[in-house]
Amino acid sequence: MSPARAARIGAQLADALAALHEDGIVHCDVKPANVGLTRHGTAKLLDFGAAYRVGGTETITVNGPSSFTPDYAAPELARGNVPRPASDVFCLAATVHALVAGVPPRGGPPGEDAGPAGTADGGAETDRLRHWKAEQGVVELDAAVGPLRPVLTAMLHRDPRQRPDAAEAGRLLADVAGAGPEPSSPSPGTAGTVTGRGLRRRPLLAAALAVSTVVALGLVAVQDHGGDGTAASSPSRAARDRTAGATANGGTGALVGDPRTADVCALADPAALGQFGAGDVRVDVDYGNFDRCDVLVGVDDETRIDTSIRLLDGSPPEGSRPVRTVGRIGIREEQADRDECTRLLTSGGDTARVEVRVNMGKGSVVGGSATLCTVADKAAASAAQVLDRGPVPRRSPAYPRTSLAWADACALLDAEALSAVPGLKVDVPEVGVAKWRCKWSSDVDELNATIAFFRDQPRSAVGGATSRTLSGYRTVVGPDDADTCSAFVEYRRYSDQDGGTAAEMVRLDATGGRPMDQLCTMATGLATATAASLRAR
Repeated sequence: MSPARAARIGAQLADALAALHEDGIVHCDVKPANVGLTRHGTAKLLDFGAAYRVGGTETITVNGPSSFTPDYAAPELARGNVPRPASDVFCLAATVHALVAGVPPRGGPPGEDAGPAGTADGGAETDRLRHWKAEQGVVELDAAVGPLRPVLTAMLHRDPRQRPDAAEAGRLLADVAGAGPEPSSPSPGTAGTVTGRGLRRRPLLAAALAVSTVVALGLVAVQDHGGDGTAASSPSRAARDRTAGATANGGTGALVGDPRTADVCALADPAALGQFGAGDVRVDVDYGNFDRCDVLVGVDDETRIDTSIRLLDGSPPEGSRPVRTVGRIGIREEQADRDECTRLLTSGGDTARVEVRVNMGKGSVVGGSATLCTVADKAAASAAQVLDRGPVPRRSPAYPRTSLAWADACALLDAEALSAVPGLKVDVPEVGVAKWRCKWSSDVDELNATIAFFRDQPRSAVGGATSRTLSGYRTVVGPDDADTCSAFVEYRRYSDQDGGTAAEMVRLDATGGRPMDQLCTMATGLATATAASLRAR
């Protein structure tokens, strides 16, 4: 088929998948053999024999070892992980590729989609290779896909968290088709409310093409994350923070001061990063934990650079030495991979560091390690120049007293509440900056529990998630990764910098080697206790 026709069919199938995912159903085996066309040319998704209900026991078929076709399967399916909506998005992309190129993006003769491994060619060695390619997420796009390449690249991302959801994939495919949905069909984007940062006030910029720059800062005895802010404060206040030393509230020292009043966005230089893109440059202060500030740079219509500045705690790695300095701030290099580049910033004998980490999706046509490290070097140098002048400026205005920024996330869960996750070592948590994050680990099935503050648009119950009210707080619980179930307890809503609605939430993650329904039961238990603690504050 032509790319336009295949894209139109793909958009129709994405619409079907979005409706399924909204009801918590994963098809698991999307491939050309399971697609039918009506006499009017409308695509229909067939054969639900492998369908799986996420987070539940009732299902179209009995939940068990998932069935899939290796040539089209997402890597998490091939590795035996719990199916998830993002798995269907991968399979759909492989199917659209086959409609154009005649073969799935893993190669092989036409018709190899006829059934599971072992039925196409009968060769055990070929079967093992097919399974290995599936587990590794091996893809190679044929030149014939033409204008579909950016969309398919995003949908075929090895990391399921980096793929667009089915509704967004449908919109992108419809754009390639050059026409909207057929009159008798709902829009590919209406089957469910799109959630998640990639679709929030930022057009989806193909995940596998997006460059994510993480500048994590903690130039003191800070811990795992930091805050956001808007404006600088007076020199007198900054001078007081310079000499304050470590504080009881945040565990931070001279270069950062109390993280709850620190303006982390003052460490970002949008103008300096703007040279890497032709699009708009904006600072996003309403996403993630309070330890974070983002600068978004539009490279083109399908690519962005996301520079995230975060506070971290801890001394630099032993044996690591600065390769350049900006005043009293040293910049250290770490080994660069093709899809990642890391820089560490340190200051004399302080227990402090700045980590600049630039990530890029695997298979992206943008950059490589050289490009990533250029971005990282620029971001690190800009942050170092600010830090060399003195303490991080203070927020103005400060967080309101009702904000979770003034709360202790770790104190919201006691030993009884943490018993929802078997075997947690409740006395030895990993504590984040200002106690905005805590993580407990277990020796049982590699389980762990994490509580952290989180800002974003109010969450929607899509992709197998459910919504409920706990102690008066709206809470959304659902799968977040192949081995993680997350609960978001909405604490308060406020107007973000664009006048839209944002929410401060408490995020609870239950992660480990248990079935998803058990993980979600654990996450719900943690959320129930958290909501009760919030109500008692």
